[in-house]
Order: sequence, then C-alpha cells, then structure tokens
Amino acid sequence: MFRCLAGLVFRSRGFYTRKVKAFSADCRRKHILELGSGREPKCSLKRFFDGTNTFIQSDVVPGLGYEMIDVTNMTFENEFDVVLCLSVLEHVFDVRKAVQNIHLALKPDGIAIIAVPGRFPLHDEPTDYWRFTEHSLRELLKQFKRIEIRQQGIREYPTEYYIEAVK
Repeated sequence: MFRCLAGLVFRSRGFYTRKVKAFSADCRRKHILELGSGREPKCSLKRFFDGTNTFIQSDVVPGLGYEMIDVTNMTFENEFDVVLCLSVLEHVFDVRKAVQNIHLALKPDGIAIIAVPGRFPLHDEPTDYWRFTEHSLRELLKQFKRIEIRQQGIREYPTEYYIEAVK
C-alpha cells in the first residue's frame, strides 16, 4: 500500500517508463537483458520491445518465472546490445561491481538504460541501500564513453534519474 502511494506521489515509474518506451521504438533485432524484472507483470518493460528482439527477463527473487541473475555475480561479456537496470541499483550493496558487470555485459556501443531514485521513500527494506546524485552517477559510470542523465523534478531536488550510458 505504502509503495503504491509513494509511486503516485513521486511518479518515478511513469517517468522512466515513458523514456524506455520512446527508446524502444528504435530497437530492432537487439539482444536485451532486463535486470530486476519485478514481482508484477507491469514492472517488466518487455511489452515495449517488439518481437524481433531477444529479451531476457531476470530477477534475484526466486519463483517469479524469470532467469535468476544477480548483477554483482553475472559473468556475461560483450553479449548484450541493451541492458535495462530500472529501480535496481538502489537495492545492490556493491553498486560499483554491478555497474562494472553491466559494462562488461554490453557489446561495444551497447547501451545501459538505468533508472535510480534521487528522492524516494524507503522501500523493499532491508535491501534499500542508496540514493544517488548526478555527480555520483557520473562517477559510477565513468567507464562508459557517453553518459546522458535526465532527472525528474528540478535539478537541485530530483526525484528520479534516467540514464543512457553507451559502452
């Protein structure tokens, strides 16, 4: 109940969902990995990508029907054109290792699509570890050759960040 209320107030899912939907319009014949596909079908954004794409849904929670992939332990190398990591990194304690593994998993010129909270209530405790700033994101993603960060809300008080990072 509280999480739904927070989602209505902060509207974070709608912000990055619109961005991913626009991004997906130009995705054809891509190999895509979605990290943290979620407990509910509406959490996964597979619905925006057409049938020409190979789309792998994953989560760390067993029993959801997805592939079990922990971003801090995954061993993919130059395999994906796109990695979606939406509302996941705040739940990963070793966030640097996660970003490093996302970078490794991408093919050259592959794109990581990341969404993280700037300001959002605690959720999914006890594994809600981090809140991010534009500066921390640039530092975390510095191994990527191009980083585009957009925020929801005013720059000094963002509620959410949406990032496209090119390997």
